[in-house]
Amino acid sequence: MRFKNIDFLRFIFSVLIVLFHGRGIIELPKWLSGISHCNVCVDFFFIIAGFLLFFKFKPNIDTWEFAKKRFWRLAPNIWLSIVLLGILSIFIKDIHWNLDGNLLRVLLLNCVGFSPSTGGTNMIISWFVSALFWTSIFYVYISKIFEKKYLNLIIWILVMCCYSIYMQHNNFATGGHTKNVYLIFNLGICRALASMGLGYFLSMAYNEGILQNVKTKGIVLISLCECFLIGFLTYYLIFSGKLPGKTGMGYIVPFAILFYFMLIKKGFISKLFDNNLSVRLGKYSYSIYCFHGVILPIFKHHIFKHYPVILTDYPLLAYSIQTLFAIACGIILYYIFERPVSNYLNQKFHKVE
Repeated sequence: MRFKNIDFLRFIFSVLIVLFHGRGIIELPKWLSGISHCNVCVDFFFIIAGFLLFFKFKPNIDTWEFAKKRFWRLAPNIWLSIVLLGILSIFIKDIHWNLDGNLLRVLLLNCVGFSPSTGGTNMIISWFVSALFWTSIFYVYISKIFEKKYLNLIIWILVMCCYSIYMQHNNFATGGHTKNVYLIFNLGICRALASMGLGYFLSMAYNEGILQNVKTKGIVLISLCECFLIGFLTYYLIFSGKLPGKTGMGYIVPFAILFYFMLIKKGFISKLFDNNLSVRLGKYSYSIYCFHGVILPIFKHHIFKHYPVILTDYPLLAYSIQTLFAIACGIILYYIFERPVSNYLNQKFHKVE
């Protein structure tokens, strides 16, 4: 079963991540101040990934086989990003790159608590892939060895504790992935454990059929809630620099509710985006996410540096151009790299998760 409207969400969130990282040296007007909090879209990605992981979960799955397929699905885009940034660093001196700083990234080990932030700041996207990979393996493993009643308790404790650690050490704002707290807790892993765990409970709600048998009045109410939640998130993620409720959970909880409404497909909005166009857009999301970290430094360290008048006189135009270029390059690289590699690995491993 495919949730086509979720593909649309993934595409929108990948674009918002590009907007967030693209702020850089561009001075945006105050009415776009909400973009400074769009890094919470990564937490939305984790929630979606957690739901899909447990929705598709089969108890007889081999953990090692799952790990291999997941690694080969996620790693190639990161490898190409590392290579492309290495090439760019030869021609653009402000793009910092070194081999030592990328060794752990090659194995997706750069966000597990024992790796420093090395290799420059241009691989801003790889921490998410690392956290997603290792947390997915962890959740698959514990789902195989614990009975459901114990598994529910374990994941509930992880969600509560990890959200608490994550929020407390960000002054209740969003963001944070490289810092290690209390010696052993990496904030990136905490974000992944918490949000993927939340996705687990959403999968439980979905499998139990909650709100899936509502009648006409219920459908109208869900539609109104969808409109409100989309307006709420749009306002706070684009136009308002304030944290809703003065905490990053003010984004996560409304999104979790909206996400569930999208899953059950009862409301007007969830049905509107449940189409093949959403699928076409959604398939570009991982490529856009991975490769915008290659494209944005070109603008920041070369184009805008040599043509500063664009930033001073036309900041919104500069912002729009770099965003569209990053999205376009992500789509192109999907066709010339991600899809061919994925097709090859599908043939080699039968199916890449």
